[in-house]
Amino acid sequence: MTRLEPLDLWEQASQDLLAVLRDLGDDDWERPALPGWTVQDVLAHLAHLESEAAGLPQPDGGAIDVESRANQPMPTDFTHIGVEARRGRSAAALLDEFETACARRREVFAGLDLTDPSQPAPGIVGALGWDLATLLRNRPIDLWVHEQDIRSATGRPLTTTGVGAAHVAGLMTKIFPMSLRRLPAGTAVVADISGPQGRVLAARVGDDGRAAPFDPSEGSDVTLEMDDVTWLRLTGGRVDPADADVTVAGDEGTAAVVLGRLNVTP
Repeated sequence: MTRLEPLDLWEQASQDLLAVLRDLGDDDWERPALPGWTVQDVLAHLAHLESEAAGLPQPDGGAIDVESRANQPMPTDFTHIGVEARRGRSAAALLDEFETACARRREVFAGLDLTDPSQPAPGIVGALGWDLATLLRNRPIDLWVHEQDIRSATGRPLTTTGVGAAHVAGLMTKIFPMSLRRLPAGTAVVADISGPQGRVLAARVGDDGRAAPFDPSEGSDVTLEMDDVTWLRLTGGRVDPADADVTVAGDEGTAAVVLGRLNVTP
């Protein structure tokens, strides 16, 4: 798959999601999607974050003061307040807000100088201490993950063929060694992933306690086999590792630890 520039990736991920949202029926909006959130609530969340990125005004009660510090995670109360402030809006109104925010965001970012990704991100996330690179990396993740949440909630097949899935898979490949943190020195784990985002992940713990990639042909203590949907949903905390469809060869205790640590997406 051709590598897209950050803004093109963000735009394509939003358009892939919009295609799913536009296909939803009246009965789909109230289906449970996440703990405490319906499909419509997920759309409200998406409309909130895209409108923030676009610099659009927030509804009454939808703004929050944040304390600026270096690259802090997005506070939970910030993500929830945008949903709560939109409770009285219809699904149609939320979809219109999301589409409008995506269009406005394109205009805003087209006018920005993106040559320095370390500059503060615009809007509320800049107040959180995010730089531009963090914003451009995280928004396609959020869009793709929530697209799959909506697909799952409404009985639609999950997909790993789009640019959003490729983006998430690329990032999760880089940070796979972190799942071996604090395991005994020499511990080697291989994850054999099938599907459109299929790949072989391999990491081994060094004497300093840190894991790094290695040649999987050298053998491992544990081999995990799963498809890319399972892998990426594990990294997003969307499936309990104990319930995941994973074939384990080798030490099951180590496998359980690694699978439990794959969840790195808020």
